[in-house]
Amino acid sequence: MGLYHLFMASEHQGGGAYRKPADMPAPPHWLFYILVADLDAAIERCRQLGGKVVNGPIEVPGGDRVAQCCDPQGAAFALHGKKPA
Repeated sequence: MGLYHLFMASEHQGGGAYRKPADMPAPPHWLFYILVADLDAAIERCRQLGGKVVNGPIEVPGGDRVAQCCDPQGAAFALHGKKPA
């Protein structure tokens, strides 16, 4: 994806930004991440409620996993599961 710029608040990551690739089928936007205790269960619940997973789950640097999703109305969000201890 190229450079990924992190926004930090003290030692905590508060967000990130990168240049959207031309072939990414979405306009530029902010994607909100929701931290969940069990990523696989949250993905299943998303699907049960009419949402869909559009990318992932994938492992990200540090060992956490994320899944990018859309709700039944098409609003984008992501689910974030921490790396197991």
